[in-house]
Amino acid sequence: MRYLVTNQASAFKPHKYSICSVEESLKYLNNLEKVAYDSETTGFEALDGDTLLCIQMGDTNNQYVVDISTVNINVYKELLETKTLIMHNAKFDLRFLYVKGIFPTKIFDTLLAEKVLTNGILNHPRSLDACVYRYLKKHLDKSVRGNIHREGLSSRVIVYSAEDVAYLHTIMSKQLQLAKERDLYKAISLENRYVLTLAYIEYSGFYLDSSKWKIKCTEDNERKTNAEKALDAWLLNHADKYPEWINTAPQLDLFKEVNGPETTIKWTSSKQVVELFIKIGINTKVFDKDSGKIKDSIDAGVITPQKDKFDIIPLFLEFQSACKSVSTYGNNFFDFIASTTGRIHTEFNQLMETGRLSCGRKGNKKKRIKPKPNLQNIPSEERTRSCFTAQKPNYTLIVADYSGQEQIVLANFSKDRDLLKFYREGLGDMHSFVASKIFPELANLPLSEIKKKHKDKRQIAKAAGFAINYGGDGSTIADNLSISRAEGNKVYEAYFNAFPGLAKYFKNVQTKAIKNGYVTFNSVSNRKWYADNFHQWLENGRKFDGEYWENYRMHKDAQSEHFQNVLLPEVREHFKTKGAIERIALNYPIQGSSAEITKLAGIYLFKELRERELLDIVLMPNVVHDEILIECPKDMAEEMAALTKECMERAGEKFCTTIKLKAEPCITDHWTH
Repeated sequence: MRYLVTNQASAFKPHKYSICSVEESLKYLNNLEKVAYDSETTGFEALDGDTLLCIQMGDTNNQYVVDISTVNINVYKELLETKTLIMHNAKFDLRFLYVKGIFPTKIFDTLLAEKVLTNGILNHPRSLDACVYRYLKKHLDKSVRGNIHREGLSSRVIVYSAEDVAYLHTIMSKQLQLAKERDLYKAISLENRYVLTLAYIEYSGFYLDSSKWKIKCTEDNERKTNAEKALDAWLLNHADKYPEWINTAPQLDLFKEVNGPETTIKWTSSKQVVELFIKIGINTKVFDKDSGKIKDSIDAGVITPQKDKFDIIPLFLEFQSACKSVSTYGNNFFDFIASTTGRIHTEFNQLMETGRLSCGRKGNKKKRIKPKPNLQNIPSEERTRSCFTAQKPNYTLIVADYSGQEQIVLANFSKDRDLLKFYREGLGDMHSFVASKIFPELANLPLSEIKKKHKDKRQIAKAAGFAINYGGDGSTIADNLSISRAEGNKVYEAYFNAFPGLAKYFKNVQTKAIKNGYVTFNSVSNRKWYADNFHQWLENGRKFDGEYWENYRMHKDAQSEHFQNVLLPEVREHFKTKGAIERIALNYPIQGSSAEITKLAGIYLFKELRERELLDIVLMPNVVHDEILIECPKDMAEEMAALTKECMERAGEKFCTTIKLKAEPCITDHWTH
């Protein structure tokens, strides 16, 4: 049965639902072990003026749509804060509850559960209507959704709202059955606990000092102008070599101090700059992993390795950087500040394939969705981050991050003897240590000397470490360092010769991934990534037997049409997929487990704030991979710094049992890292 709970019954004409009282709804709902919950709102911005229109609660048998315009939501506060709430996309609804001072404690989010159960599977819709059809073979009519803010609580909105909670118990039950079969219950549990924390981070928001930001924007615009002038000057100084980009007879302009030759190039045009760079002799070629072809690019990663050979490259890199500061981190940030709180409330995607968070949102004017900034990608320079501060004079920030999180996770997982030795003995700089292992001539030198006098080899070791830890190979190292494939492969082999335990670990996880069709991140949560269409890929690979390769070589030698159009593409595709699975097998366990550690730390910290009755007093303005930010009264700073450190290190102990993860908090008046 569907019920409307309202204190203005005379305003409604029940159709396909009945009217009931608050007391009647509470009597039924309090007897439920788990309560399905959803809400309808006037918009998407809980922290910027949008409000609740209604909340709906219930189970498969009965659903109660509560008219929040006439019923005080606080009559349900105890129920909402003590019952397990089943939601789909809980973070959205939680923000609106937090604004009302209601902080639920137990959540089962069917959206997050579906993401965990199908991580890696492409073209798998996870919306509520998709899940209802998948698990119950019923169709949800979502045609009214875009009109709710105009219609209010019409009969069809009430019916629609009730339907949104009618199937959640069944979906949860079926998901839990799958979770048991796939050993994913703990991974789902972690995400359900963390969504409470992440909603609080979005609710807290981050304060931006507008006066400081205005100064930064003015400086950035001047920097961009000066960078463009420097590029123009370079081109004019080389006008004899590149006359096609010079206008020697510009029109008279009374507003210019000097009228002379001008450049015609548009420095923001990739096409024009590529043409110029090619003529200069700069290598702009790069392998496009998506298309599998070579393309031209002027991205920093492509041209930076050549900056010592061509003096225009540092000028162009400065221009690119200035442009990004102006366009991405410029005056547009003022539009992100909520009028009600004076803070920036961004939005996080809780669960990428890696298990990591992503941040930011594209806007959609037609759907009245505002864009949100990526607060995980703010430049680390002091000038920019100093603009992010505590909002109140008597408040301060605490910035706490893990020291070498992913490297320590890798050492714990691989159990490589020399990596463990490095951390146990506290030998200092990791990249110098790696260099000492892969370059024999550095083997007996102090690490401090390597760092100071052998920066080139240290840089090679650093690049190799990052490439290999993320599933790269010799070609990756070569591309990152702009060296030959032969040199890249030599470094790659030296790296694994130096760390045989790491090589054994990598080989083991790759073999398991190809055998099972999925990658298990760790033994704590058992989170998995599933290779999409793995069984089809495996079946297609069965034909690669001796007879197939004999036929392949024959057609290859003849360079036949069949080789070019059939054999070569299918072999490439097969081994491209195999390579992708193997890279993910190396990358995701380290990156994903690191993300889980930070999430668990956030869970512990949020729980402590709740139990100490500090919610709304101590805020959590941001989280950036291995870094957690706190905003609190200055007289609580030492206590909160110690608490944050304890929660982060306690979370690390769950995953890193051999080499412990350490967290370092910093009490500061602005965002530092």
